[in-house]
Amino acid sequence: MDKFYVTDCEGPLSINDNAYEIADFFLPDGGEFFSILSNYDDMLVEKQIPNYMAGSTLRLILPFFKAYALTERDLVEFSEDHIHMIDGAYTTIKYVQQLMPSYIVSTSYNQYIKALCTKTGFNYDNTYSTILKLDKYELDMNDQDKLLDIYQNILLDSSFENLNHIFDDVIARMPINKLIESVKPVGGIGKRDAIEDIIKKNNYKPENLMYSGDSITDVEALEYANENDGIAISFNGNIHSIRAANISIASDNNLILAVIANIFKDNGKTGVYEFIYEYNSDPLGAILSNMDDTYITQQLLLSKPSIKLVDENKIDNLVDESKQTRNKVRGQNIANLG
Repeated sequence: MDKFYVTDCEGPLSINDNAYEIADFFLPDGGEFFSILSNYDDMLVEKQIPNYMAGSTLRLILPFFKAYALTERDLVEFSEDHIHMIDGAYTTIKYVQQLMPSYIVSTSYNQYIKALCTKTGFNYDNTYSTILKLDKYELDMNDQDKLLDIYQNILLDSSFENLNHIFDDVIARMPINKLIESVKPVGGIGKRDAIEDIIKKNNYKPENLMYSGDSITDVEALEYANENDGIAISFNGNIHSIRAANISIASDNNLILAVIANIFKDNGKTGVYEFIYEYNSDPLGAILSNMDDTYITQQLLLSKPSIKLVDENKIDNLVDESKQTRNKVRGQNIANLG
């Protein structure tokens, strides 16, 4: 039965956090504001509120996009001009698509994923992302002024209690809340649902899944792959993704994912684990014996990725190692987001 590959976008493929970058570019102190909402989102996820979707920062920021008069055209043009792929990503995308059916399941807005597919040649029909129809919702001047005041209030008081009050008691009663409610982030449970949809539509077997992700929005997808005896890779991941994965990779080049996909296709999970054991004693020999593409081999010998099986007793070491690479590759502001 065919193996298949599903990957998160921001992290394993691109170094962007598109929504953060949009906020940082268009809104005053937008990066700081987005980070506050992201931290609030993480706390809501950790409270395990039923049906709460990880990645809901992308919903919570939307009233403020409207308050600062952003349009879908702004999002499209910004995304097209600000796509930054991790080293090796273009080659990995092309290589893995030739090996097995490949899918992107991303919390990112669909405008960004569409722009990325145009740039990389990935099939947009094989993607799942957060659908946003920003222009569909109107904002009157009184509510705009109110939201601009709320924006400053959040920057001054970023406490959980204040944000909870604002979103539950104030914005929830405003007409623009319909915009928040209209958006269903493809994060957390949403990513697992997307994988199950892929499996159902194509009659795949869960144990043939290779998944890569890096953040709290990938936990359910990584757990799904792990629990179904597939490959669950945390790529430059934070503690949330590493705990959910069975493999942790720290690398400034994602071509190692092409190698693992190649091994997984022919030799399954057992073959991948054997490669990791061999790689940690003889990296050169392991790559040469498992990859016949000279360019990929050369690049990996230069970048020297760290590849470890996730061991509960070594989580802290894996997190520290991954964090250093994550900060280096994506920049600290984005790396610190959930």
